[in-house]
Amino acid sequence: MWDTMAEAGSFAVLVPEVTMEELFTAQGADLSRRSPRQDMVDLNMKLLAEAKELAKVSIIWQEAKVLGSEQQELYLEGGLTLRGSLLPKVLGSADSVVLFAMTIGEGIDERVKEYTHQGKTLEAFIMDAAGSAILAKAAYHAISEIERLYKEKQLDTTFSLGPGHSYWKGLEDVRTIIDYLKGEQIGIRLTESNLMLPKKSIAMVMGVGSNLPDFKGKTHCDFCHLKGSCTMRELGANNC
Repeated sequence: MWDTMAEAGSFAVLVPEVTMEELFTAQGADLSRRSPRQDMVDLNMKLLAEAKELAKVSIIWQEAKVLGSEQQELYLEGGLTLRGSLLPKVLGSADSVVLFAMTIGEGIDERVKEYTHQGKTLEAFIMDAAGSAILAKAAYHAISEIERLYKEKQLDTTFSLGPGHSYWKGLEDVRTIIDYLKGEQIGIRLTESNLMLPKKSIAMVMGVGSNLPDFKGKTHCDFCHLKGSCTMRELGANNC
């Protein structure tokens, strides 16, 4: 999966395998209720193969020490402040926080635009879903690898959290994370409203330490108002 890994930096990562079932799940389809027609299976297979060729997965991450917290704020070294009611509860007792960003590049975004302009709305929809599935699977593997590295040092990690979810609505913190990481190194840039480009990109944080709170196997999905309907949760990728 990994080309290289170290304490911090930017990395190119292999595109993860995505099954047809996972692609249909990313589209919101429930295959247990109805099997897709063969022509739909063929189209999805074609577009998934195309998406895998277009995706260029890159990550960047950096550890920052936790200096303190208040009811709504988490203070990190380097003058960083993250704001969200769940952050102090999950990360306040951590020794440090890993700030993490990932993108699969602009190729899939551009192909979705091309299909849309050609009037191929179904192809555009499937391609977009393929990008979401690839990003979700890649994030799962990347976060798992970071967790493994810290476990080797006998340090625990929290579940990851991402700005823009219902439990952490402030998109200003997307800019805080991306600016700190110098996300342009992997091609991530921000709009004036702090939306990430390419669209298939994520920014997240996770705590590291030896005295972390026990959330009994919960993930950030358990604190999100979409937990009952999110297709990414159905993929088993609780990092998007």
